[in-house]
Amino acid sequence: MIWKQSLLYRLWVVGGLVAIVFVVVRVGISTKPGDEPPYLVFGAAVGIYLMGILLMQGIALLRTNPTPEVEATPAGELPQTPQGMQAALTLPGADGARARSGAKRAHKQSIGLFIPTALIAILLPLGGYLYISGTVTGVWQPFGETGIGIPIAALPGLAMVLVMALMLPFNMRRAREATDDYNSGLGLHISATPKSILLPRIGTDGIGHHVVGPTVMEGERYGRHVVMEAYSGSTAVLVQAPTEPFRLTGSGGRVTADGPVPGWVSQALTRVPSDSRWHKVTIEGGPAGIRADRKGSALDSDWLVDLWLAEVLADAKSGG
Repeated sequence: MIWKQSLLYRLWVVGGLVAIVFVVVRVGISTKPGDEPPYLVFGAAVGIYLMGILLMQGIALLRTNPTPEVEATPAGELPQTPQGMQAALTLPGADGARARSGAKRAHKQSIGLFIPTALIAILLPLGGYLYISGTVTGVWQPFGETGIGIPIAALPGLAMVLVMALMLPFNMRRAREATDDYNSGLGLHISATPKSILLPRIGTDGIGHHVVGPTVMEGERYGRHVVMEAYSGSTAVLVQAPTEPFRLTGSGGRVTADGPVPGWVSQALTRVPSDSRWHKVTIEGGPAGIRADRKGSALDSDWLVDLWLAEVLADAKSGG
């Protein structure tokens, strides 16, 4: 979210990388053979860069209001904020207090997780700098002299990683409960989450961590079953209202037919406003229902506008 909202943040991330490359090249060229490597200069450059990113992220998180007042949307337009879309799609008679409580708990948990995550982002690079620069050269060998060695300078950061890993099931459960409360007004709940598994690495004797499967939310809306899947920047929203086959695509802020479409689809498209969020969305109708897909391009609450569109089409099909 901060990437889209803050020009300063984007300039810092991109410009900082360019500045670090410039410093490394410039200092590397000016360093003569036999000179002491300028670890301090490199460490300071990377440290300032990381601290700036973390500081701006932390400030943005603290300033975020999880339950802002939703402004009225002009006629013929879609709400431009996630909260606005959430309000527009909230079912009649929904428990608003429950949804607000979920939003506040989710925000509070985000702050709680940001602190240890920021510490890891600071401690691990700092430990690496201290070890490489020779400031802290000790190595801990828990399995004896022939076993694996862990630089002592890296232990604080690795300890934080271990604590976060042990807390993961608890944090996942809390996040799921808060998300279910927040989305209760939509009639949706989390029915499946990604699985964390260990698999052998091909061509090596080691194993690697993999996250398998999407996060799935589903529920009943206006007599129709709705399923939303999200995985690695991709989302799919299915409204189970069988239709004739058709295909729509989003481009240039508009949703248009990709080939012949039924008359009721053409009629429904006249009610769909122009919006930049239609970029790269694909909508298909068929026996399973109306499905809106985003492959690797989903951002923030894009799936909410896809749900809105799929339900507009479903209403048009049923004559609503």
